[in-house]
Amino acid sequence: MNPTAKSSGSILFALFILISGCTGYGDAEWTPDPSEPRAFVSMLGADTLTIEVFTRTDTSIVGVLVERTPYTHRIDYSATLNAEGTIASFTATKSTPPENPNGPEPVNWSVNFSDGEATLERTGGQNPGVVTMQAAPGDIPSFGRTSTSMYVFEQMARQLLDSDGEAPVRLIGPTSTQPRVYGAKVLSADSVAMDFFGSPRVGWLGANQQLLGVSGAATTMKSETRRVRPLDVDEFASRWALMDVDGTGIGVPSPSATYSETADGATFEVLYSQPAKRGRDIWGGLVPEGEVWRTGANAAVLFTTDRDLAFEGLDLPAGTYTLFSIHSDESLQLIINSQTGQWGTQYDESQDLGRIAMIKESLDEVVERFTIQVVDTEEGAELSFSWDQTRFSAPFRVR
Repeated sequence: MNPTAKSSGSILFALFILISGCTGYGDAEWTPDPSEPRAFVSMLGADTLTIEVFTRTDTSIVGVLVERTPYTHRIDYSATLNAEGTIASFTATKSTPPENPNGPEPVNWSVNFSDGEATLERTGGQNPGVVTMQAAPGDIPSFGRTSTSMYVFEQMARQLLDSDGEAPVRLIGPTSTQPRVYGAKVLSADSVAMDFFGSPRVGWLGANQQLLGVSGAATTMKSETRRVRPLDVDEFASRWALMDVDGTGIGVPSPSATYSETADGATFEVLYSQPAKRGRDIWGGLVPEGEVWRTGANAAVLFTTDRDLAFEGLDLPAGTYTLFSIHSDESLQLIINSQTGQWGTQYDESQDLGRIAMIKESLDEVVERFTIQVVDTEEGAELSFSWDQTRFSAPFRVR
């Protein structure tokens, strides 16, 4: 069961496959065999985020995951399986490709299950040591909360389908002190959903419960993963590590930004994160239509003014506020909220101070990263959001 919703990332993924010489599952001449390596490519818009290849047998899983953020690193891992198909033991090594000599030293960890407990041992890095925690049959060693490993997703899906969707999904990361419970459910005989920061990532499987892809279209990350023919992991890891060295790697997908400016006699500071276009549709696409948007990425936007402001229909006292917005019918409403310090998806409408209709303007050039500014105007000043080829602004005066 393939998701019916298609994103620009899916289209660009197809282009990636053609360019790289790999053929995706959509190739009618190729049906994955359960014994061949499972290879996956994850895309964020036009950019490749991860590649992963693993081989599954009745007794083991052996694979490698290469992630590009915040720097290129690889995780070589292996797991032994119980007769029930759950994991009995697990080892992993996270390392930087040799092409980047400035990367961190390798980190190794292992997880062993026995008598209702899991023993996690970690060497290297900043937190070496041994932790023993209570565990349950079916707990899955993972690579951390934000990891998008397809080994983890397929293992979760198989266990969930085998249990008719009744078993909880619990993951043990490399720094865990206890398993973390994740929401997950069976959607149909060949598809499952798993929580990713409060929104579902949907995966679908083919013959012999082989994972074919995972869509993050419903999440704020919007990544798309598809199975491809086996590929050379080392080649990609080396090339991406060299890109990191010369400054052309992905880095942090949505880096934090601090904007400070004086306009119309007032001083402003804006703390926010800057997602990139990456070839995607933005307004009404990546920015949802008719829904509250965090106005950037990651934590909620903090907007500080040292003087009282007068927007159209809203007087704003000096202070610190959170900015949200709603895109609808080619327009953008600015929401000023009194709650501060929360994650960007935590929105409490009861703390709204007011909403302001922003003015839309088309731009000749593409703005790759979402940008917030405060600038002087002839009538006073304005707060603006620029992204893609659109700029929205909200004029105000300083009192």
